[in-house]
Amino acid sequence: MRILMISAEYPPMMGGVGDYTRRLNGALTQLGHEVAVVTGNQGQAYRDAARIYPVRVQRWDGSCVPVVRQVIAKLQPDIVHIQYQTGAYSMNVAINTLPRKLSYERKNGLKVVTTAHDLLPPYLFPKAGPLREWYTKRIIRDADAAVMTNAGDYHRVMSDAKGVWNPQTVFIPIGANVTPAPPPFYERSLWRERFELSPGGMLLAYFGLLTQSKGIETIIEAMQVLPATTRLVMIGGAGDSDADQSYAQQIKQKISRSGLDQRIIITGYTEPADVSAYLMAADAIVLPFSDGYSYRRGSLITALAHQVPVITTRAPAGLSQDPLPELVDGRHALLIDPQNVEQLVAAVERIQHEPELAFMLSRQGRDLTDMFSWERIVQQHEELYRGLIA
Repeated sequence: MRILMISAEYPPMMGGVGDYTRRLNGALTQLGHEVAVVTGNQGQAYRDAARIYPVRVQRWDGSCVPVVRQVIAKLQPDIVHIQYQTGAYSMNVAINTLPRKLSYERKNGLKVVTTAHDLLPPYLFPKAGPLREWYTKRIIRDADAAVMTNAGDYHRVMSDAKGVWNPQTVFIPIGANVTPAPPPFYERSLWRERFELSPGGMLLAYFGLLTQSKGIETIIEAMQVLPATTRLVMIGGAGDSDADQSYAQQIKQKISRSGLDQRIIITGYTEPADVSAYLMAADAIVLPFSDGYSYRRGSLITALAHQVPVITTRAPAGLSQDPLPELVDGRHALLIDPQNVEQLVAAVERIQHEPELAFMLSRQGRDLTDMFSWERIVQQHEELYRGLIA
């Protein structure tokens, strides 16, 4: 099959959607499919077999539609697959209208798939509420099939009181952004030496962009309470938007004002092998999301896959993860309330002083990730594509 992926993010741009798309593209290519990518002007080939089409999109406004149609005319794909996350497209609605605007190409056999990484409404103008919701539904309803990556969005799309958004909706969870594969000749003790850990000191790791929903300020406040022998490596850096850049700068200033410059290291963009090495060197991975844990978070799945104890936040009350299992507190991870510094400190101390608990969390958290394997994810995509073009 010929598959054209559309993703506003793509490495070396930082972001989970770009990492996910790269992994999916590489896996599909290994199975013999021809995959090309249309991305933003900062995305480029990332050592995988999928090729970036020479025409990149400068702005994700109305001008992106003729660019995409030009690429389709040139490549003649069987499938156009939109990787949709509202913020990645600068909150513009042009991408939401793309499936409908490809009506001519679809009459000639093209199929359009939308994967929703979130269902946040795009921006139009103040008080545009219902119209923003209408555009959110459009990119799902107008596609030939839709993929939901987390249970909350899947149930919303399939159980809307006003009707199912798209009956050809499937649930395919995302996989780990980074699989456990450190550099050759990796030695955990040598990587830990980088942090000048004292005997008995704890190394905590955070993985992901420095954005407001990740609970980063909670981690910093916890570091002020934890012993001076505790170190934190923040694996990642600022996102590409002005808002993300500004927030990352605020975080760095907060670290400095708190006197934690020597105890907290921010790595910035890091190669996958080094990400894996840092995670494997840690005693615990802390991901206290302000909106609760969700399997749409590639950083969470990556953390669990690395067989390191994970501390994260409880999901919102009443939110079911079905058809995926719930994270069980004390079995797969330690769960705390969002923005609760005291509970985060207590969870870190439990992992430090209860080695049996730490061992159990690392093993059972890892076992949970079997259902997020890339082999299964790619197989589900192949089945979806073949069903559409049969």
